[in-house]
Amino acid sequence: MSDRKSQNRPVKVFSGSLWQAQVIQGLLEANHIVSILENETLSAVTSPYATLGGEVFVLVDIRDRDFAVKLISTNSLSSVPYN
Repeated sequence: MSDRKSQNRPVKVFSGSLWQAQVIQGLLEANHIVSILENETLSAVTSPYATLGGEVFVLVDIRDRDFAVKLISTNSLSSVPYN
């Protein structure tokens, strides 16, 4: 894998419910960090049945990981950031 490709890969910075992930995504966007949600559709399908899972991941570019984790933890949105 080239250096350029390895710099542009998404990494998980948060996992939780759909609404929590959307709040995190809004915080990141407000701080100019592009993010995507993974498992968003699955969560919407399983959310009425909380015991079935439905965990959603927030992913950011690896270059933004440290800043994203710092934002999430300093805003008390996650007791333990995803590493």
